[in-house]
Amino acid sequence: MNHNKDAALDQALNLFWTKGFASTSIKDLERATGMHPGSIYAAFGSKAKLYCLSLERYALQLNDKRAQLMASAASPLQGLADFILRAHPLSNADAPLPVCFLVKATLESGLDDGSIHDKINEMLTRNEALFEDVFEQAIAAGELSQASNPKKLARQLSADLAGLCFYALREDEPTVINEMITDLADRVRQSR
Repeated sequence: MNHNKDAALDQALNLFWTKGFASTSIKDLERATGMHPGSIYAAFGSKAKLYCLSLERYALQLNDKRAQLMASAASPLQGLADFILRAHPLSNADAPLPVCFLVKATLESGLDDGSIHDKINEMLTRNEALFEDVFEQAIAAGELSQASNPKKLARQLSADLAGLCFYALREDEPTVINEMITDLADRVRQSR
């Protein structure tokens, strides 16, 4: 992708994250990206394909932040807690919305396009596998008991984060969400 296409994809990501797929018009995308409709279609194929590329870009950016925090953490569980506290959209003041884009996309109605549904499921499955890998690392490092079930822990963390995102969509008081995300990070650190 060239620089202009990358910048346009970033703008589309923020727009889709904020407004959702169904509520984002081609005119909205035109204004956000600075591209004419024909250029949008030529560069990205369709609105649905652009949305799927936005989901992929979001997941890649989030996973890069998680990997950086994991690499600098004292332990796997501390790295995961740091990710929740410092990089997850629930705790990131720079995020377009304080909600995971993948969770918001899942909750959004009107996604009749099978490719979008498949892309969301692919991204969520990949994200859960990354959490499972962290819990496997924590077992190997002795942070968790050998009897721990990393797949179950990953599912639970995914569900906890999704639930917090759902709650954040309706909660007007950021301090409530901050308290809840801090509690979740503490539970991750103390998963023993």
